[in-house]
Amino acid sequence: MTQYLIMCTSLTNAQRSQKLLEKAGINTSIVKAPQGLNTLGCGYSLSLYSGISEAVSLLRNNNMLKGKIFMRTPNTDYKEVNL
Repeated sequence: MTQYLIMCTSLTNAQRSQKLLEKAGINTSIVKAPQGLNTLGCGYSLSLYSGISEAVSLLRNNNMLKGKIFMRTPNTDYKEVNL
């Protein structure tokens, strides 16, 4: 199963983003960002396994997408993706 991480600029940004996505029916979890992926100073990200295109679009439309997006499949490392 493919996991996506949306990096956030702060815990508050992660919480607000999660609330917006959950209202749209997209399930996410707030997780600590894996070491080495965090370039914004915040150690939090949103983790999701489906609905990534819709999530990114919704966050962009609400000016809430500030960080990078990473993808990981089983037995692989995270790699940055552009959606």
